[in-house]
Amino acid sequence: MVKFSTKFMLVALFLITGVITCAIWPGSAWCKELKLAHFMSPVHPLHQKVFLPLCEELTKATNGDITIKIYPSGALGKGPVQQYKRAVDGVADITFCIQSYSASIFPRTLLITQPGIAHSAEDGTRKLWDIYHSHLKREYKAIKVLGIWVMSPATLMTRNKPVKNVADLKGMKIRIGSPLQSPLIKSWGGVPVAMPVTETYNALNTGIVDAVVIQPSALYSSWNLAEPAKYVIDNFPGPSSVALLAMNQKSWNGLSTSQQNVLNKLTGREFSIKASAKWAETDINGLEKSKTDPNVKYIKITASQRAAFTNAAQPAINSELDKLEKKGINAREIFEDLTK
Repeated sequence: MVKFSTKFMLVALFLITGVITCAIWPGSAWCKELKLAHFMSPVHPLHQKVFLPLCEELTKATNGDITIKIYPSGALGKGPVQQYKRAVDGVADITFCIQSYSASIFPRTLLITQPGIAHSAEDGTRKLWDIYHSHLKREYKAIKVLGIWVMSPATLMTRNKPVKNVADLKGMKIRIGSPLQSPLIKSWGGVPVAMPVTETYNALNTGIVDAVVIQPSALYSSWNLAEPAKYVIDNFPGPSSVALLAMNQKSWNGLSTSQQNVLNKLTGREFSIKASAKWAETDINGLEKSKTDPNVKYIKITASQRAAFTNAAQPAINSELDKLEKKGINAREIFEDLTK
């Protein structure tokens, strides 16, 4: 009985010490709570299907030594534009970023966004990871990469004009998410207007822009662009977007080797592919819903009409590659590796 009591007391003391250590020194090796910041609402598919499962898996895999607290809706800083900087500066331990908002930092990565490369979100993500170590890793030295994935190719949503041919876009003010897409829109005769996704609803609703190039998931769910948009054009050879789950380097270095190993197993290439597939579900569902939405006119352009858009875009793509080459970036080599 004495032996049992002594053993019991030692175990209890061990556990109590751990709890006290976590309470007093939350940055200790005993436990860590990481802050994950993003700009979407808590009902967004990425929050529900990617970030929450990652939190649960990490807690389980580390027996609670590492937990993640999510700060949605810009709680640690409004808007998506500064998300990468927040990761670098340590405003949050982990942030969800869109690379196009920091285009000057990720010129190689953003080549995946050119139309025609990514046939789907998963296809683009695999292509990106295939060249990550050979071409892209240098762009991510300031942070620890937890995930990089490509979104579904963008579709076109217009305020009050149906679009089937290149000529239909002439003079239209078209919202884009990346300055890299400006030459593309100009090649189709449109006027590019770069703005964050958070400003897009109001811009389309008030006529600041006539159309939006964006993933189909934005029709419903968090952004509800089916409300200000009257037409959605499917089979449009739109560009893709690419996203990043970035971890502050100091926060990463503060983890023990075993903790880093666990996080590495839960993130990276396969995590990114799954994230792209989960997000793409909402794109597929959004287009399907728009077909029966009485407030939206669904248009699917023909293969020949799509080819006309693609052909018209080639000079813009070549011009962008030439521009990057002049800056010393092996853009054509990267582009060729992406389109193999």
